[in-house]
Amino acid sequence: MEIQDKIHLNVCKSWSCPNLGVAEAADYLYPVYRLWYAALECQKCGSLPPLFNEREFNHWFARLIKNKPDATGTECPHCSASDVIRYGRTQAGHSRFQCRLCRTVFTPRQTKRCFERTIEPFLLRLQQGDYAAETTQYRLLAKAVNWCEQQAHHANRDVKRVATKVLALPFQGQAAEQRLYVVISADACSGHILQVTTNYCDEAVGDSLLYTGSASPVPQMAHECSVESLRWQEMQFMQRCQFDEIHYGSARLKGNDRGCILRPAIAIHGHFQRLKRRFPAITDHYLAHECVLRGAAITAWSAEVQRGTTNLWFVLEDANPPSGTEAEYRLTGRWNIGWWNNVWQRWSCGGADKIVCSLTGQKQAGNIAPVSLRASDVFVRWLYTHPWSSGQSGLGPKVLSRHVVCLAYLYNHYR
Repeated sequence: MEIQDKIHLNVCKSWSCPNLGVAEAADYLYPVYRLWYAALECQKCGSLPPLFNEREFNHWFARLIKNKPDATGTECPHCSASDVIRYGRTQAGHSRFQCRLCRTVFTPRQTKRCFERTIEPFLLRLQQGDYAAETTQYRLLAKAVNWCEQQAHHANRDVKRVATKVLALPFQGQAAEQRLYVVISADACSGHILQVTTNYCDEAVGDSLLYTGSASPVPQMAHECSVESLRWQEMQFMQRCQFDEIHYGSARLKGNDRGCILRPAIAIHGHFQRLKRRFPAITDHYLAHECVLRGAAITAWSAEVQRGTTNLWFVLEDANPPSGTEAEYRLTGRWNIGWWNNVWQRWSCGGADKIVCSLTGQKQAGNIAPVSLRASDVFVRWLYTHPWSSGQSGLGPKVLSRHVVCLAYLYNHYR
């Protein structure tokens, strides 16, 4: 299965390079092994992004967008574009839609009324942390996820600013201390969760997409807004076998699980590619300090970044920054840090600090108050204090992935 517009991941990812996002440019050399892994060399800017198996990625992404949006009626199951129109009804009376981009006509999956009547009590149980993951409930859980995603798809498509961060949640697998990688994007203005993606996949995929894991998780430094934290994270990037190869601990499924665990880089690229199709009006990305987040976001929005209509930022801030977009920050420090010699600036307001790095070459920081990860941070703190969290480590990765989607809906609805 192929999607109409092939996604090109093997491209230059330097914001100032004319080859940004350009596939098969004349200036590319690949594979090169200057950094001891297969990479693409852009002779225009000298960057060396790791190579992906684009064929396997596109095959996986085509199945992802087909399985997700056809339950909502707001995305095309063929190209995942959100620009769809009503296109009559079927003989059974169900609504049909047509994609304005690829002209595909489709009918969303229908949720039977018997399930609609049971979804609300099910979500109420989940909200109370009362869900024992009975196998008899799996079908209902799948329907609840479809329904929750349908509600999320009705969010404002004119979202401008998005905050994205990652975390790892424990799950029950083949061994102790297994963890699932989760990517969370929130509307930086309203605080609503826009999209949640995990690196669990229901189906078998190509070997190049699989997560190999590590014997023990990478030690996590305390989350603090300091230059030492920035340097420590940059050191972790340099210790990887390649920049996009995130090892966050063991993640092995039980023998009877037909799914698989994807490389975090694959889940992140898929996350931003879907986000781009759902919210094409995004102008600012506020990212947790992770080089793969930056690479995936700039790949998805490469054309907009080149035109100067979309900006990317790394953000590290205190746990409780001042609220509101009118807070007056003042510049209190500036450093060039890391392999990429990124320019980091510390801004202070009322005793709270925020360290930001402009990733797309903005010459003026402007109003720094809106540049924040607060929208996604608040959800993560809510998740860790929710009654559900006391039993999450006993859940399998498939159920855990679905629970997080449902909890994102509950967070948006009840907060």
